[in-house]
Amino acid sequence: MREESTARNLQDYQVAPEPEKVVQAAPKVHSVKLSKFETVSIVGLSLLTLALMVALVSIKVSMTSSQNELDSLTNQISKTNTSNVNLRQEISELSSFDRFSSFAKKHNLKMSDNNVRNISR
Repeated sequence: MREESTARNLQDYQVAPEPEKVVQAAPKVHSVKLSKFETVSIVGLSLLTLALMVALVSIKVSMTSSQNELDSLTNQISKTNTSNVNLRQEISELSSFDRFSSFAKKHNLKMSDNNVRNISR
């Protein structure tokens, strides 16, 4: 039964020899000096970046200060509007017809229709 097997016999194959490893020398590294233009460019861009960072922080602080001032003014406006509404309510209560009528009764005053004139345009 073994002769009828379709499996390959591994012993018949030869093992290929491993290729020899070639050691390459490390590439030579040498540094290149920066030109004056490159040095000036690096320093200039660094200073520009620093100036922009300082400007950004300054603008943020100014914006926060302005926002706080705006909030304070908005709060003050709200308080003034509330005070105005309360004063209008008080004016309305003090100038009501019932109050005038009670004041008139208290001081023995009477309303005479003969002394009232209606004017219309």
